Amino acid sequence: MPWGFRRLVSILVSTCAIISCLSAAQPNVRKIVAGAKCEQGEPRTDTASALVQGVSFTARPIAVQDYEARLGKRAPGMGGLFRGPDGRPAPFQVFLVSVENRNKDLARLQPGNVLRIGGPNEEDHILDYTDLYRYLMGIGKSGESLESVRDEIFDNGITLDPGRPVERLLFFHDLTENRRRKGMMLLFSSFQVGSETYQAGVSWHFEKVR
Repeated sequence: MPWGFRRLVSILVSTCAIISCLSAAQPNVRKIVAGAKCEQGEPRTDTASALVQGVSFTARPIAVQDYEARLGKRAPGMGGLFRGPDGRPAPFQVFLVSVENRNKDLARLQPGNVLRIGGPNEEDHILDYTDLYRYLMGIGKSGESLESVRDEIFDNGITLDPGRPVERLLFFHDLTENRRRKGMMLLFSSFQVGSETYQAGVSWHFEKVR
């Protein structure tokens, strides 16, 4: 075999080995899609919604830069409020949630009752004002600085006036990686319309990125 040909074969083998190693090192990427499961012809969106007893719920998980932009718009200079001393983003999963009361009667929502359900034995409550305050203290920042963005975060119970949507951020601890997890839900486990209490849920499933 001519030396030049042997050299070419050696280079090709080495290149293939490198590509194989890189491919093995990169796990399959998954994206989150609205809906409890994959449906043929469904729109590929990460915005999930539900309408229960005249109250609409819309939610989507948002990236760090998106929720930081909202915080910064609410209080200039506070976009990176939750970043650690080394500049890393906080270990949170954040949803942008909009709730609208389409009834004639008043409705009431208690965000503290919202659960994120990722699978069996995976139920997490939101991070409320107290949790976020403690987190800031734990990374060496003033918990009082949270007050400037309080109205951007779902925390205390709110009254929903008819026809006036409320849009805020909902914080959870980051969702740990689990390749067996097939979906996720936000369960609004208790909201009131008039004197009656109801539940609503919005769901997503995970799909491999091809």
